[in-house]
Amino acid sequence: MKRYRKISYVLGGILFLVVGMLAFQVYESGMEERRICKQKAEVSLKSATELWANREFDKLGIPYSVGGGEPNKESKQRRIVLAEGETVVAVDSIKEGKRLIASQDLSAKVGFLFLVDKAVFSVLNELWQEDLDDSHTYCSGALMLQSELPGDRKGKRFMVGDSTLMTDKFKLGTYYLDDMYFLELTAYLSLPSLWLCADWEKTGIVSCSIVVVFCLCIFVLLFWNNRKKNNDDEAADPDDFVICISENKYQIGGVLFDEEACTLTFEDRSVVKCPMQSYKLLSAFVHAKSHFLSNNRIVEVCGWSLENININQNRRVTVSLLRKLLDTEKSHVIIESGQNEQKEQGFYMLVEK
Repeated sequence: MKRYRKISYVLGGILFLVVGMLAFQVYESGMEERRICKQKAEVSLKSATELWANREFDKLGIPYSVGGGEPNKESKQRRIVLAEGETVVAVDSIKEGKRLIASQDLSAKVGFLFLVDKAVFSVLNELWQEDLDDSHTYCSGALMLQSELPGDRKGKRFMVGDSTLMTDKFKLGTYYLDDMYFLELTAYLSLPSLWLCADWEKTGIVSCSIVVVFCLCIFVLLFWNNRKKNNDDEAADPDDFVICISENKYQIGGVLFDEEACTLTFEDRSVVKCPMQSYKLLSAFVHAKSHFLSNNRIVEVCGWSLENININQNRRVTVSLLRKLLDTEKSHVIIESGQNEQKEQGFYMLVEK
């Protein structure tokens, strides 16, 4: 039993350590994969936006051309002329980095679509979601567009997708669809849990998982073997008068033997401390087959030398002291001399019936 407990404690410690390492590996892998997933979702949104802009503009059937050559240097301002007048905006380096469409021509087309109110914004989210479904399982997106076009004092807001995602928790980023910064797009992305995002084929995760499974298998085998051993012990002799009531505690007739505390507790609640030699002998009787100890076994238990000329006398005295300690009238336990099946002389521990 003690050996079983020690092995269980060691395995439990190893299992606890490895499970902690596994959880850490999964967390790190999940966080890294989620970061990569966000980057890919952003690239996917840019691709879907360009495709959507070209399709929507082509539906208008309006000829479009660009001329005038390339400027020698980049202008620090951009301007647009409408019926309401000319609008000039300063080029903002931060906002430039957030533009989804790098091409100024395509950005102008997007601005024109919203000016003439011909843009079907919901199609953009559908295209993005299709791309997400193909490459990022369990991801879901939503879009919100704030339009601040010239001449529109109140501005307009368009929202498509799952509205419950439109919180800072799911915010992917804020972008601009045109080069005049009139069309501000906010994208929201719902990602799978860390467990689903983690790369379970990663070497560290696979190694830790194997160790965890191995430790659990050993735990099951230990438990099964210990249970089988206990069942075999119980089935071996159902009439055995030595009953293990708990770890290191045995009921022998009318006395309780605490092997760990080296005490005897009788039915009248009196407690007696066992001398060392009597304790060794009684413990050996408890664990011996049929509770029989041969003369030579008693010598081994007591630690005597076989060359001792007084060995027989010492044996009789030690057995006599144990009989006195057990107090047959109280415990109903007797120590009798006899032979075992191998014709060895020795002593039996019995209980009076």
